[in-house]
Order: sequence, then C-alpha cells, then structure tokens
Amino acid sequence: MRTMDETAAAILAPPKGLLVVDEYAEALVGTDRAHRFTESVLRTEGLSDYVSAVLLTPEAFAALRPNGLRPLIGVRMTTQEIPLGHLAGRGASFVEWRENLSPLDVPLGSVHISAETLARGAAAAQAAGILPILTIAMPELGASSITITQAVTTNALLALRTELDRAGVDPRHLLVRINMVVPGLTNPVPADSQQVARLTTALLDKGIPAQTPGVLLLSGGQPLDQACSHLEAIASDPGHSWRVTYGFSRPLVASAAEAWVRTEDAAESGRILLQNCRRASGSVAAALAAGGARS
Repeated sequence: MRTMDETAAAILAPPKGLLVVDEYAEALVGTDRAHRFTESVLRTEGLSDYVSAVLLTPEAFAALRPNGLRPLIGVRMTTQEIPLGHLAGRGASFVEWRENLSPLDVPLGSVHISAETLARGAAAAQAAGILPILTIAMPELGASSITITQAVTTNALLALRTELDRAGVDPRHLLVRINMVVPGLTNPVPADSQQVARLTTALLDKGIPAQTPGVLLLSGGQPLDQACSHLEAIASDPGHSWRVTYGFSRPLVASAAEAWVRTEDAAESGRILLQNCRRASGSVAAALAAGGARS
C-alpha cells in the first residue's frame, strides 16, 4: 500500500489530474447501468496517460473489479460509518469528503460547508493511513457575481482551515479540491481567464497551507474549453507553493456518458472521454511549459 505522500505525488503527477465519476455521471446513464458505465470508463485504453486518479461513489466502488486498473481509485465518503480500513484493503488509495450545505440551511454569517465534518473525516483518514481529499464547492447561485464567489469560497476555506487545525490534521497529507473563482453561470458580466486566475490564486494563497502538496480545481459547471482555459491560467502562476491540476467531473464525462447511453458502445464513449481528458491534461502541460504548475 502506498504512503499518503506517495499517493498525493501520484495524483498530482503532471500533467495528469483527477477524473470524477460521481452521482452526476450515474444520473446521466441511469442507476441501473451506472456500474457498467463506470467499468467502461476505467477500462478505457490510454486513460492513464492523462488521468492519474478516478473518484467513484461508494456504490460504484463496491461493485468494482479492481484488478488491472492503472489510475488510482478513490471513494467519495458519504458517512463516517464507512470503514476506511476496508476501503484501503479493497484497493482504494484515497477518500474524498464533500459536505456542502444547502444555501437555505446556512445560518446568517456562517459558511456553506460543514467544516467540522470535513476536518473529522480528514483526521480519520489520516489515522487510517489513507489520503483525504476535501472538496469545497461553491453553491450554484445562478447569477452570483465573481466577487460573491470569491467571498463565499474564501470564508469556507478559512473556516475549514480553522477546523483542520483544531482536529490536528496534518496539512502535508491532504489535498484540497476547490472551485475556481468565477461568476455564476447566468451572471451577465463575464470574466476572462486572467481575472479568474488572479482571484483564485489570491484565495488559495490566503487559505491553503504552504505544506499542502496540491490543489485540484473543480469545473463548477463550466464548459470544457472554458474550464481548461481558466485552469491553464491558474496553474501558470509561478508563485504557487503547491501543484495545481484538475479535478473535473461534468466537462469530462457528460458527452461520453451521453454517447454511451445512445449506443452502450464502450469504444465510442471511451474515445470521447479520452479526448476530453487529453484536453484537460493539455492545459496543465501548457502551464508547465510556461513556467508555472510545479513539476
């Protein structure tokens, strides 16, 4: 079994990133066919050229036949009751915690994540010797401005950092997956990649410990080309003390899942998936070539 340091290094190995095959992907193909689709994703020839790790739901992982799979496999944790040792024994290399609250349930002056739950999950994972990834995702607030995204995400990240310190979580054995600072999808004021990069980097500098080895960026519902353009700009910042790469779901799997639903042709679906993953990986490679994105 890899150490947490080795797992983090493998996930962050440039120019690869994290492919998230989660509840969104399962909804696209239907729950009755989700496991077959997941298997077809993981068996895609050449996937490990662009993807270092794949995040699955607990149900998909439970049905998985892990023999011969090259990308690292991780599991989204949905309860503290899932035995971490069991997951590691079946081949899970990491776990992800994501505890968003509904905007309607956030008390005035509070944050949209359960920072305490995330910190407890990270502490439990580290105690079991399995790498935790903690996800902070901006609520889908539609027309929210880019400054609202920055403020809401900053507050959540700072709250998480406080709880991680309180729980004794070692920042060296942790990855953070977080949304880019972009306006809401229906906001009429667009943001260019340099503005997104500047605000996202400021956010990360404020809330990510320097000892943390890396940051995975969510797409936040952006189309693939836009998400990749912003990813490249953020990762190109030479001042980062951590590696930056992608942790995408929707822009990588949506078109592949739609093709699979139409035909259940793993070859066609895999071709589309591979093309999307190559595009995301290429953004990190371009940032490396520009002198950013720590090698």
